[in-house]
Amino acid sequence: MDSFDVIILGAGAAGLFCAAETAARGRKVLVLENNSRPGPKILVSGGGRCNFTNMHAKPEDYVTTNPAFVPYALSQFKPKDFIEIVKAKGIPFHEKKDGQLFCDKSAKSILDLLLSRAEERGVILLKEQETQEVSRNGGLFHVRTQTASYSASKLVVATGGLSWPQLGSSDLGFRIAKQFGLNIIEPAPALAGLTFPPEEMVRFDGLAGIHLNVSVSIDNWKMQEDIMITHKGLSGPVMLNASLHWQPGQEIVINWVPELDVEETYQGLKKEKNGGKVTFKPWLSERLPQRLAARLAYHAGARGNWAELPDETLKKLAETLHAYRFVPADTFGYRMAEVMRGGVDTRELSRKTMECKKVPGLYFIGEVMDVTGKLGGFNFQWAWSSAYTAAQAL
Repeated sequence: MDSFDVIILGAGAAGLFCAAETAARGRKVLVLENNSRPGPKILVSGGGRCNFTNMHAKPEDYVTTNPAFVPYALSQFKPKDFIEIVKAKGIPFHEKKDGQLFCDKSAKSILDLLLSRAEERGVILLKEQETQEVSRNGGLFHVRTQTASYSASKLVVATGGLSWPQLGSSDLGFRIAKQFGLNIIEPAPALAGLTFPPEEMVRFDGLAGIHLNVSVSIDNWKMQEDIMITHKGLSGPVMLNASLHWQPGQEIVINWVPELDVEETYQGLKKEKNGGKVTFKPWLSERLPQRLAARLAYHAGARGNWAELPDETLKKLAETLHAYRFVPADTFGYRMAEVMRGGVDTRELSRKTMECKKVPGLYFIGEVMDVTGKLGGFNFQWAWSSAYTAAQAL
């Protein structure tokens, strides 16, 4: 059995970064990766350009059942700290919008950065190592794969979440957590679109590809951003972020014209009617894509000659445009989810070290934990921050 100071399960963003930082402190580090290549999620992120952080990342940008856990790690390793590492490697990058930083060329630049830092510091990375058993005996953790067994006094679980199963994700992290008696917050797909129920599927039929800026709310959560209509549901940045807060059975509310209020919209519609217009096109279609405007008007009862419509019908249409309500059938699922919501309950962990409170030497970092950032580089920043915080204690 080969012995190490630290064994890290998973060669994704959190695992590789933690390995390099830990090895820099003089530790003998082994990384075991189940897949044939490390960091597959890194390579596909950001449309292949890797949105590697967000300059404005703060605790409020994360969804978790334990908000008090997040601030410490973010304060220990900030966006500017990772930006400095990227700059030092000469990787060109740019800000897309709202603090979102992307590689100019390819996401491979970030993966190469992580791999080179780990290699330079003596980290041993073994690929195609499926973890078959984890045990703890005499103060040591023992990891058995299909080819060998390894031991270390510290074990870091950086196995990621359940998103992107086509890239090799697994539930290994949850199995280990359950084995050692840790609580798990029910996982769910996140940063994913929301699917139409049957009646909405009919209403939006033929509108796939339309996108526009709207406001979406779920209970007390609200956001204005772009939405995109697809064949099976609603996607786009605002809906991906909405999926962080949506629970099955919850109603979502869409304001299709957030730049106006209901009365302004009503008066605009009424002005067209009083002008003797046969259709709504001159006013409403300047604010919404024409096909969408026609469909929303039709389902609100605004049919036939516009000049003959009762004011009550126009009022109902105005209200519908500002509060279009329906209950999604589901999310697009893990195959199309950028991340996972839920995970290992952070109440089981030390916020200053990421170590399990009741299992000394066992650590969890990255997506496997119940900390999920909104769209725009926040989840990569959590990977860096949680990995760095753990490394300082390893």
